[in-house]
Amino acid sequence: MATTRPGSLQTPLSADIHLLGDLLGQVIREQHGEEAFTLVEQVRLAAKARRADDPDALRTLTATIETQSPEALRILIKAFSHYFQLINIAEDQQRIRVLQAREAAGSLHESVEEAISVLHGAGLDADAVRELLGRLRVRFVLTAHPSEAKRKEVLLKLRQIAGLMAYRDRQRLLPREERTLEAALVEEIEELWQTRLTRAISPTVMDEVDFGLYFLTAVIMDVVVEVMADLRAALAAAYPGAAWDELPPILRYASWIGGDRDGNPNVTPEVTLRTLAALREAARSVYLAEITFLRDHLTQSTDEAPVSTFLRYSIPVSDALERRYPGELYRQKLTLIHDRLTADGYPSSAALLDDLRLLQESLRQNRGQHVASGALQRLIEKVRLFGLGLAPLEVRQDARLHRAALAEMFRAYGISADYEALPEAEKQVLLTREIASRRPLFPPEPAFSPETNDVIATWRMIAQAQRRYGPEAIDTVIASRSEVPSDGLAMLLFASEVGVAGQVDLVPLFETIDDLRGAAEVMAALFDNPAYARYLEGRGRRQQVMLGYSDSNKDGGYFASNWQLYSAQRALAELCQERGVLLELFHGRGGSIGRGGGPTSRAILSQPPAAMRGPIKITEQGEVIAYRYSNAAIARRHLHQVLHAALLATGGQAQVEVRPAWAAAMDALAEEGRRAYRALVYETPGFLDYWRQATPIEQLPHLPIASRPVRRTPSGGFEAIRAIPWVFSWMQSRAIIPSWYGIGAALETFCAGEGGGLALLVEMYREWPFFAALLDNVELDLAKADMGIAERYAELVTDAALRARVFSAITAEHERACQFVNRIIGQERLLDHSPVIQRSIERRNPYVDPLNFIQVALLRALRDPATESGQRSALLELALSTVNGIAAGMKTTG
Repeated sequence: MATTRPGSLQTPLSADIHLLGDLLGQVIREQHGEEAFTLVEQVRLAAKARRADDPDALRTLTATIETQSPEALRILIKAFSHYFQLINIAEDQQRIRVLQAREAAGSLHESVEEAISVLHGAGLDADAVRELLGRLRVRFVLTAHPSEAKRKEVLLKLRQIAGLMAYRDRQRLLPREERTLEAALVEEIEELWQTRLTRAISPTVMDEVDFGLYFLTAVIMDVVVEVMADLRAALAAAYPGAAWDELPPILRYASWIGGDRDGNPNVTPEVTLRTLAALREAARSVYLAEITFLRDHLTQSTDEAPVSTFLRYSIPVSDALERRYPGELYRQKLTLIHDRLTADGYPSSAALLDDLRLLQESLRQNRGQHVASGALQRLIEKVRLFGLGLAPLEVRQDARLHRAALAEMFRAYGISADYEALPEAEKQVLLTREIASRRPLFPPEPAFSPETNDVIATWRMIAQAQRRYGPEAIDTVIASRSEVPSDGLAMLLFASEVGVAGQVDLVPLFETIDDLRGAAEVMAALFDNPAYARYLEGRGRRQQVMLGYSDSNKDGGYFASNWQLYSAQRALAELCQERGVLLELFHGRGGSIGRGGGPTSRAILSQPPAAMRGPIKITEQGEVIAYRYSNAAIARRHLHQVLHAALLATGGQAQVEVRPAWAAAMDALAEEGRRAYRALVYETPGFLDYWRQATPIEQLPHLPIASRPVRRTPSGGFEAIRAIPWVFSWMQSRAIIPSWYGIGAALETFCAGEGGGLALLVEMYREWPFFAALLDNVELDLAKADMGIAERYAELVTDAALRARVFSAITAEHERACQFVNRIIGQERLLDHSPVIQRSIERRNPYVDPLNFIQVALLRALRDPATESGQRSALLELALSTVNGIAAGMKTTG
């Protein structure tokens, strides 16, 4: 939208931003005329002037926006929203530019090459590294929520624009080629302009499945194969005498999309079976395309090079094949593989791998080693890592539904009149007896409540899926809101009832502060239970435990949540080590800081040392998927950083002994932070009214970006609201309190006390990765938060006394948190030590601000009783469009 000055000296990033902005401005002029473009520029300049403390700018900006027609507002919303999409592409391209320069100079850190070099330098020989790789497993689990606000159609256009910008950066273009490329860019931007910002209707679960399939097949599969090749090359360079051809599958993906029914009635057993079929079909399509490519290229003739005896005898005599490919046995074999795969004739990925490896061994035996190590090897690696099902599906359900289902069945059978009222010890005895019973628990035709019937149908579906596709199709079942040992035994009873207890991981998910605090005690009771002990033996004494980052933060604030998560990991690791159980921690991290977000690699290096002895799992949620996997180069960097951290942590190279004074400090900070957070959120009279009026939370359920309802249950108060909309709404208003409220009070109280004060916190920041990551993450959202914009939203609160009371508490705490974070880090302003991020936020603010001003004006109109009912639908659609734009500008929803 801003124009480039002829002859000006620009950085590559500035040049990219100006090019894309100029092309967007061209499209605005062409679509709506010079007047529309002038309006956009007027608003942009007023927002910049406000940021520069121009005393008249606020009045000018407010008046300009409030006097516009709905059509003019629509143009403004689209202009600033699309600008952010384009800025994001330019910033990604700059990041790739910097990474490539560092790699070329040999100074790229946080890579698998660096990790292997560190392990080698620490004295680990090839056998030790091989043993480490045998233990290491990183499994990313894709989830649909929080949903990516952008439509898939928009994502595809943005990916095309990013591809054109990358091509422009890597090539020396002739003037005519530059003109052609700019024409292609403006074509995409014009298409983008004429595409709806929001979906016309809410996506179905299968739409969300399609979203996940797109990233898996278009980016993730290829990038994982590349990263595994990078690891193999790094190992060969560090340990040249060892063979590294067959690496264990240390990097895997799974999915909740289509399997996660926690609070989502749209995920039915039938939908889950359809999802499994879609996953299998998507994998088959990828493999068939690559087999076709190989068939076109493996044209070696037996006249020029022989084939192995095994390959020759694996091909039945066929006149049709011989006529089509005379003497070209590789093409004949690939045709047979193609036909069998098309007919879904392979019972397992192992059978397909056998056929592909037959080709590979024949090539290696007959001077075709380069062909054997090229496209064929990449296909073999894909099949090995992704199988015929592409990604295992995981099933999640609320433990409270399991309890209610058991209560209903036990009451109907005369086993217990009120199961849920029984003491916990009696529940465990009853469930243990039922697990051992030969009597069926589920009737052939259940006639219970719909909720109980669905629980039964879900477990029967899991068994059906495993019979149809193998145990790897659904290999994990998670019970959210797990609180007591009987929740784990309930899963074991259901799994035993349908015959899958030996083929599925049963995973308790601990979410609240109190549940995290009791997690190790719950698991110890399960390990002591004879029925569960037998199950554990059958699973190779391996136990998954999932930790919830979102609800614990909503429950107790940032410090309390993160410290309790750390403490729970440490306690679980110690327990499992004592009991000889391999612990697999499953981190339910969100995208935003308030839901456990932040760099995954730093999170891994910040874990308690004992927690990284075995495999780990990490959720990759909705919007994070699009951010990390839309661009293959960004995806590759992400996986390098994660594997770098995992290799060092598992190899014992990232261990920092936590001093007692540090732990005591965190105990104090967590408790004071929790007290301050709950004093505002749970104990301030009228706070929920403030939240509903000072954020767009009431409008979010109308945003058609997800198949899942905003609430876990149709009824209930604040506790029933999911953490995602809680964070999302505060992100929109730029207050972002879930990420930082309570931090300032905790730091101020600690520094004023006798526990070591500021000097100890500075020491912790410099020497303890956990505390450094904690503070750096909160610093980012403190910098993103904007009290000036949040004040515009506070003006929507009708109760003046409530408005003053809550907003003054928020602003005072923000100022306090900024002050103490800066003192601990040792800087004048937030993010002084991260100037790239600091400039990015400063660059975005003048463009996000107008969308916030527009959103406030629209919310005011929607809440005004005088607004005519016929206008409300159009105003609501405009308000929802601002939500998308602000999410793009802030780079997060919830």
